[in-house]
Amino acid sequence: MSAHRRVLHMATPLVFNLLLDVVVIYTDFFMVAKLGEDAIAAVGMGMQIWGIYYAMLALFYTGQSALMTRLIGANEYKRASMTLCTILIFGAIISIPMIVSWNYVGRNIFVWFHAPQSVLAPGEAYIGTLALVAPLILFNSVFETALSAYGNVKTALKIKIAVALLNGVLDYLFIFGHWGFEAMGVQGAATATVIAEIFSFMVFAMLWIGGKTVYQPMFRFSKRLLMRVLRVGLPAMLERVLSSASYLLFTGMVLVLGTEIYAGFQIGFRIEGMAFMPGIAFSIVASILMGQGLGEKNPDKSHKDVMTALRYALIFMFAVSLAFMTIPKTLARIFTDDPEVIHHAVLYLQIVGISQVPLGIHFVLSHALKGAGATRETFIINIASMWLVRIIPSVIAVYVFHSVTGVYLAMIADTFVKAALFWRLFFAGKWRAVKV
Repeated sequence: MSAHRRVLHMATPLVFNLLLDVVVIYTDFFMVAKLGEDAIAAVGMGMQIWGIYYAMLALFYTGQSALMTRLIGANEYKRASMTLCTILIFGAIISIPMIVSWNYVGRNIFVWFHAPQSVLAPGEAYIGTLALVAPLILFNSVFETALSAYGNVKTALKIKIAVALLNGVLDYLFIFGHWGFEAMGVQGAATATVIAEIFSFMVFAMLWIGGKTVYQPMFRFSKRLLMRVLRVGLPAMLERVLSSASYLLFTGMVLVLGTEIYAGFQIGFRIEGMAFMPGIAFSIVASILMGQGLGEKNPDKSHKDVMTALRYALIFMFAVSLAFMTIPKTLARIFTDDPEVIHHAVLYLQIVGISQVPLGIHFVLSHALKGAGATRETFIINIASMWLVRIIPSVIAVYVFHSVTGVYLAMIADTFVKAALFWRLFFAGKWRAVKV
């Protein structure tokens, strides 16, 4: 199979898979947006806070993907099965402390950022409800990564379609109180997500236990395989957690400038997140094919596959850039009719439109390097650039100049710097010798 066919065969369902992920999240956001700017701020900040938990899952899916793609590439399916079981057992052990600690931290972050009471109460309810299914979110991520490791992204796509439909119907019922249900507002959005995650877990578990995947269901724990996963996963988790925490600080500074500015920022950010999903899909493909090629002892194949994925990603990201620059108001109006919020969303989209192509380079090459196991290098680049190029200049822009434009300019400068550094690191070629 040619590099183009390998990339497109995996990327096509992945694009829809990721878009459905976004649909599940954005259905909450879209419906909650009808409740007003306070609800937008509560759910927007809640999603940013919850993003730290997803960042913690990098401990599993980055190390798991790097190891399992190599094992699949080497046709070592029994060891891949043992790796899956080991990660599930380890995840079950640490999940309860994660729920307790995350419930406390998640609720109090709103207080620490001095959110107004109108944002604080629904935000706490949103985070507290989602914390109940933290372990299932972890397990679903592990199962999906395992399927993707051998190129089966269609199964996860079918599950996501069902989850998206279920979540959409439940949002409609719980947020607004239709068909005899009580109107729960923001908490209704979180409740719908909880039920959808439970459904997703049940389907994944039945497929695995029923022998419908290439992984043999077993109850075995391998300390050695876990250490191999953690060796790659720990730097990736630390990078994602610090990046998410830094981004939470970044968005908290935008909130300081006013609720309308923050609501516009959140809408612009959500639009951007949906628009660059094809770029993310090709990034994941690059990571998977990188690991499989290295498992086959063929780094040249890995290099060729990554470059093919990058070309496709940049085509999509260029189209996104054009849309942000030419029709930002049309995009913002999908979420709100508030002219002031639309104004700030348009400002965000026009500025970040400049950086979509380098963002594609950043996505694909950083994922490819992680797929090779080079997570320490990606950690250093991401954290250093985040703080030196984005956070510190943003602090000056907010607290000295009271300028949200300065914040957005710092953000795109960070993107350009990361793209340049990851380009240089990838073509240096040291990833070819990384051991997982």
